[in-house]
Amino acid sequence: MSENISRKKVGLALSGGFIRATAQIGVIEVLEENNIPIDIISGCSSGSAIAGAYAAGTLPQLKKRLIEGRRRDFWRVIFEPTIPREGFLKGERNRVFFEEFVGDKEFKDLHKKVLLTVTDILTMKETIIADGKVGQAIQACTAVPGVFKPVKRGGQVLVDGGNFNMIPSNVLYQNGADYVIAVYVSRPPSLFTRFFSTLRGLKKNKKEAIKNHKTNLNIIDLIYRASWLSVAQSRNFYHTAYPYNIIIDPGIKHIGRMHTSAVKYCIQEGRRAALRAVPQIKKDLGL
Repeated sequence: MSENISRKKVGLALSGGFIRATAQIGVIEVLEENNIPIDIISGCSSGSAIAGAYAAGTLPQLKKRLIEGRRRDFWRVIFEPTIPREGFLKGERNRVFFEEFVGDKEFKDLHKKVLLTVTDILTMKETIIADGKVGQAIQACTAVPGVFKPVKRGGQVLVDGGNFNMIPSNVLYQNGADYVIAVYVSRPPSLFTRFFSTLRGLKKNKKEAIKNHKTNLNIIDLIYRASWLSVAQSRNFYHTAYPYNIIIDPGIKHIGRMHTSAVKYCIQEGRRAALRAVPQIKKDLGL
């Protein structure tokens, strides 16, 4: 039996954290340099953009663009105001930016299998995107409810999936991964969220949160549902809520979400954290 057939199927779970997600570029570089095979990738929130570019073979171009980008370049991409019916910002420029690296590709055109996690805010359920246009899927993954307009797809209303899958590792095991490398660049929930998550009166059940089952959600509906999810699913912001074989934590929680000048630092810290994990990964995989 050949080595390719007998070896474990390896999955890579990339978490969200906006600018902190760039640390995952450094992680992937180190894994590649050490010939650690990655068969299947999952991404949540901003981690979806890293997953998409990696699977499209354009991670070096994304790295260059992010390192060389100035704060105003980032704001130009993000700040696209609209009439706030479903969000304050359109999010179309986000998609166009992502398409610089994934083009018009569909999931079936990528070099590796990719699974991106989102929330269907209409039903308040986690959803996995594994087909269709990659750029649109990344747009949905990064659509913070109430801030960006949600992405509507096949009767679903899709927003950032961090409340359910900040480290999207379960979906990798469910799709055949034997060994999962998780990368954690997010932060635990705020003190405010942790406090309210302990109050029974605010822990309304899902049926109450989506009563009347509207199909056309306004910005108030979106913010309310997102707030309920943040409280009810607060445990999902901790890495201990997820299964994995090994976790790589660059330790960059002090970096703010919009600290755009820290991209190079985040990538370097991602490399350092990955280098510390490589010996154990190689041992586990028999490499």
